[in-house]
Amino acid sequence: MPPRELGRKNAHRMIKELMLDNTGFCRFHRLWAEDMIPEIMNSLYGMHKEFLTNLDMTASRINSRNVSIYWESTRNIDFIKMYLKRQHEVEKVNDKELVHWISQFEQNPQEAAYNYWFELLKGVHESLREF
Repeated sequence: MPPRELGRKNAHRMIKELMLDNTGFCRFHRLWAEDMIPEIMNSLYGMHKEFLTNLDMTASRINSRNVSIYWESTRNIDFIKMYLKRQHEVEKVNDKELVHWISQFEQNPQEAAYNYWFELLKGVHESLREF
């Protein structure tokens, strides 16, 4: 999965986690709870749309104060590099962008990791813009 798309998925996951946390549901029940919570809020309070809008706004505001720090150790870089290689070699994902990232990590791991991290961050920011 391209880093920007991964960032978007992370942002979407954050909203779902906020929903679970703010309604007091245990994360172990997320499979059914994530689908039912908006319906429950609507049946109890008639506020389905407002509930979802407020979750989006909350996530956006939390993200607006985002001061993400670049990965601190080279082990993190190794982890990402090996993840990408595994996707290609073991999982048999044959995507041009994946091959590009693997090549970048082979040539200059530090620079590739920074670019990957920044693309991931862009995906998060694109998904959690202020309304």
